[in-house]
Amino acid sequence: MKSASADLSKHLSRTIDVYNRYRSPEVTAKLVKQERDGFTIEFRGALCQSCGAQDYFEDFIYDFEEVNGCVGVEIGKIKQISPESFRVYYRILNVYSGDKNEETLFQDFLQERGLSFEDYVASNPCTKDVFKFHFRTWLFEKNSEKKKV
Repeated sequence: MKSASADLSKHLSRTIDVYNRYRSPEVTAKLVKQERDGFTIEFRGALCQSCGAQDYFEDFIYDFEEVNGCVGVEIGKIKQISPESFRVYYRILNVYSGDKNEETLFQDFLQERGLSFEDYVASNPCTKDVFKFHFRTWLFEKNSEKKKV
C-alpha cells in the first residue's frame, strides 16, 4: 500500500505539470520541499506585476485542489528570493489520508465515458462543474446499488 506521502508527491507532481503547462514561460513552479503538514514551491519568471504575484500563488492552490479533489491548502509564508523568484510555503488544511477511493472512482467514472483525467484537467471551468455534478450523481447511484445488495 502506498503511503500518504507518496500520494501527496504524485499530486504535487501532477499539479506542477498542469500549472506549468498553462503559465510557463511567464512563470514556472518547482517543488522545493515536501513535509508532512505542507510543502514549499518556488515560482520563477517575469511574474506579471499588473496581476500581482499573489495571484500566481493562489492559482497553484486551485490547480492543486482540482488535481487531488479533496485536500485543501492555504498560503503559509511567502519569501522573495530575487526580483523574479519566490518561495511559497503551503499548509495542508485537511488531513492528507492518501485515501485513493474517491480519486479511483472518479477515474472509473471518466473512463466509462471514454475520457482521461487529462481531458478533465484541460476542460473549461463550466465543463468541470458538469463533470463534478454527473460524478456525484453517478457516485450516489453506485452507493444506492450497494445498499440494495
